[in-house]
Amino acid sequence: MAMAMIDPGDYVLVPDPGYPIYEHGVMIAGGSIYPMPLLEENGYLPKLSEIPVEVLHKTKMMIISYPGNPVTALASKESFEEVVEFAKKYNILVIHDFAYSELIYDGNPQISFMSVTGAKEVGIEFNSLSKTFNMAGCRIGYAVGNEEALRILASFKSNIDYGVFYPIQMAAVTALTSDYNVLREQVKEYEKRRDVLIAGLEKGGWKVAKSPATMFVWAKIPSGWTSRQFAFKLIEKAGVAVVPGDAFGTQGEGYVRMALVQSPERLVKAAEKIQNFLQEAAVVTKE
Repeated sequence: MAMAMIDPGDYVLVPDPGYPIYEHGVMIAGGSIYPMPLLEENGYLPKLSEIPVEVLHKTKMMIISYPGNPVTALASKESFEEVVEFAKKYNILVIHDFAYSELIYDGNPQISFMSVTGAKEVGIEFNSLSKTFNMAGCRIGYAVGNEEALRILASFKSNIDYGVFYPIQMAAVTALTSDYNVLREQVKEYEKRRDVLIAGLEKGGWKVAKSPATMFVWAKIPSGWTSRQFAFKLIEKAGVAVVPGDAFGTQGEGYVRMALVQSPERLVKAAEKIQNFLQEAAVVTKE
């Protein structure tokens, strides 16, 4: 999308922390990154009023993702409405990554950016079947929203790639027109995995926020470590792999991302190993 829409020197507002391809796509297109800090105290929502006006006058696009990766926060209808008004004021195209649209827990509402009045005038929304329907590797998804932006994207893609393998297209059609019972069961499974992992970590004294969505836990690490120190020591001492938060941007420092891609039983074992690691680390620190 960046290669289709921006020129060298144009700014793109990118979430920090955020999925790395947002930033990389802009860099490949020759654009300039303006990071929007997503801070815990702000509910992981960007403070649009703090972006310099001189940057906004050079901004072509804004990328957001709720619920996102690695930050698992949800956006309210009101926060999306604020984005629409902001985009209209500064003539910015909003790109909403909605890859985790169905992996939302605890009865929280599933709010599409496109459901907000005026969103289709200023933006487009991407979705992927990789996460929702477990079709990772098939490389199939869809985009909806602003007609002109989609036309430009389609024209650009027609010159750089080909259509998805037809049987995969038909599998996607079947998935999207199903009764979604599989999705409801899948959500229950991810909730179970989240709950057992967090409960296990709390037993070891590591209190972690409960993710409202996605297949991840975004966890503030215990004090005394950097994100990378913690992640590498966890691999070395406990055999448990997590992603250091600063891999997703400078504002990710002090956090790690844990993926809920194992069975509840394996997550319980992982939590036990982390408990032992934290207890041993506390003893060493005291000594």
